[in-house]
Amino acid sequence: MGAAGSGEAVFGKVAVVLGLAMLLLGGKARAEATAFNFSVLNQRSAALTAQYWNPILSYVSRKSRVELRLKIGKTAPETTELTVRGEAQFAFTNHLFTPERTKLGWKVIAASDEPAMRGIIAVPADSGLRQLKDLSGQRVAFPSPEAFLGYKVPLDALTKQGVAVAAVFSGNQEGAMGQLKLGRVAAAGVNASVMETYAHREGMAYRALWQSEPFPGLAVMVAPGVPAPVVKAVRDALVGMGADPEGREILAQGAALLKAEHPVAFKEATDADYRSYLQFYRQAVVTP
Repeated sequence: MGAAGSGEAVFGKVAVVLGLAMLLLGGKARAEATAFNFSVLNQRSAALTAQYWNPILSYVSRKSRVELRLKIGKTAPETTELTVRGEAQFAFTNHLFTPERTKLGWKVIAASDEPAMRGIIAVPADSGLRQLKDLSGQRVAFPSPEAFLGYKVPLDALTKQGVAVAAVFSGNQEGAMGQLKLGRVAAAGVNASVMETYAHREGMAYRALWQSEPFPGLAVMVAPGVPAPVVKAVRDALVGMGADPEGREILAQGAALLKAEHPVAFKEATDADYRSYLQFYRQAVVTP
């Protein structure tokens, strides 16, 4: 074979290799294009949130055949910010019910099957504080200005009673609880169920100085534009976890990780189940 023939053969082999590479890269790009980010409001540390949620999302991805990737920030506000910016297509949160954020078009598709949640202002069990007015001028820990049950709801109650406190923001629910445990603050505004689990795990004695009316647990929400078959597949896989032995085991392992008394599963839900959040913002004196 002449030099020209050899060159053509080599060129042909290179073209085949490049063609295969392009196909592989194209397949990878298509796979990445079909992956969806799932943000989770990190009430606990980012590391503990990931430990708890990654097995759940791995299970749902396999069952639904929709690839889900956990997307969280270092703190709960950072997670909410990235969600609002459009960096996630699914979210487990209760931060999207403010009047402004409802305009973004996110919809509730499921919820945790926990009993209704309450916000509380917690104090050490031996604290001399007995009523909200006793907190006037005191240091009180809150997760963040974004926290619904841990900040907005208790702050609304404090404001309506004319009680001004020195707010200390800790980044997440358990951060506020840690401040209280260490004695750095007189009280903490937190989610009652998260506080209960934390206290059990840490051996902490506390009592609720005040508690709110009940609100539904965190919602699984989807951004506008996600295809309906994808939404249905993800919702069905989540809701079906509690009836599937493999799913129940993953949920049980998550409960053991948190040292929670009972595993938390998921149930179907819609926007109508979260009307109480909208009602709160209509009558609240705090800024949404």
